[in-house]
Order: sequence, then structure tokens, then C-alpha cells
Amino acid sequence: MASQSSVRTRAALAALVFLLPALASEGIAGKWDVVWDTEGGVRTQQWSVSGEGEAVTLEFGGNEFQGSFKDGRLEFSGNFYSPEAGYSAVLKVEGRLMDGQLSGNGTWDQYAMTFTATRAE
Repeated sequence: MASQSSVRTRAALAALVFLLPALASEGIAGKWDVVWDTEGGVRTQQWSVSGEGEAVTLEFGGNEFQGSFKDGRLEFSGNFYSPEAGYSAVLKVEGRLMDGQLSGNGTWDQYAMTFTATRAE
């Protein structure tokens, strides 16, 4: 006879196996309203994300970036021109999609920042 602990463990594993496909299928394609918390203050922008599978393309601020999205993790980098600063530098971004919200961090030149994003309506 199985102990209560092993029954609970099996039930938890069965629930996890059932939920994993639903969690993994949360896609990133679409429009996102992004709020950056930067050293120079709060900045907003809208990302347009397209692509299926691991390869994604992001467009915002007149720039296009190639990146990857796998297991809920978004990564991309490329040259970004900031009209406010008046120059280009490499923007590197890493984020995680969880419960419909995207959040993470980035660097642009020597500046570090964090962001949160929700799907645009």
C-alpha cells in the first residue's frame, strides 16, 4: 500500500505533466507595451514581435532585432539608435515570459535597465 506522501507526490507530478504543455505554449508573438526603468528615468515603447519557434524578430523605435524565444526566455541584441542620446550602441535584452507578463533586464552602452511588458490591447 502506497504512503500518503507517495500518493501526493504522484498526484503533483501528474498535475505538472498535464500543465507543462499549456505553460510552454504561451507564445510571445504580438504587440507588447514595454516600460523601461532606466538610470535616466522611466521610458515606454511598443514592441512588435513576430516569429514562431525559437527565432523571433522584434521591431521598435525604427529598429529591427533578431532574437530567440525558448522555454519562456527571450533574448535579443543589436545596434539601437537613441535620438535622445544622439548615438547608437549595442542593446542586449534578456527576459522571461510568465503568466502573460514579460520582464527582464537590458544593457545599452554602459547603462543597465530593467523592464516589464504586457500585451498591447
